[in-house]
Amino acid sequence: MARPRRQAEAAEGGLTAPVRLLSDHGYIEGRFNRGRYHWSSGEVITNPDEIAHLRERGAKLEPVACPELPQAKA
Repeated sequence: MARPRRQAEAAEGGLTAPVRLLSDHGYIEGRFNRGRYHWSSGEVITNPDEIAHLRERGAKLEPVACPELPQAKA
């Protein structure tokens, strides 16, 4: 029986964890001529769909620790 997707991703090292681009990445979409896309080096990406898209296109990424939530002062 297959595991649900979120459990499988967590078991594989958190594929949806935030990532940082190691170098600029961009392209011009030629098939439908819908525009130019660009991500700057050092940009932190948190959207799982965007991360998957960048991986498919061969962007150089590194994992980033999840930012801590600010603590309420007592």
